[in-house]
Amino acid sequence: MLISHTKIRTQSFRVFWGALFFLLTPDLRAYADGDDFFGAIEVPGDPIYVMFGSVKDDRGNYLSNVRVTVEVAEPALIYDTSTNMTGRVRALDVGRAVTELGYDVDPAQIEISVTAPGYSLVSRFKRDSLRRTQGFVEVDFVMALEE
Repeated sequence: MLISHTKIRTQSFRVFWGALFFLLTPDLRAYADGDDFFGAIEVPGDPIYVMFGSVKDDRGNYLSNVRVTVEVAEPALIYDTSTNMTGRVRALDVGRAVTELGYDVDPAQIEISVTAPGYSLVSRFKRDSLRRTQGFVEVDFVMALEE
């Protein structure tokens, strides 16, 4: 059984154009809530003091679009961000901003708070040591509907 020259040429033509189409197709993946596009821009290097966590209601459901404010008393800095669709939040590297201004990171000077229309704060869980001055610090919040 002989395979004709044109049949081989047609098959290789299909393989070539199929591979070319696959390689040149743009990345069409969807990212939830635009996280890839609106992600926080970080300066390369080791993080100094980054706060992250989640916000839930009193029934355990994650809350999205909750305003999260990180306030530093000395030097006076305020950073606002909001939770994503999954109720999670990650603040910028507050410790880096404080050290670049010539101050030492003091966790007692850093406060994180949450506000959402129609909700009040029930509890805050700081899951790390209060004396920790470097690394990632987890803070979770529970909110309840206002009466």
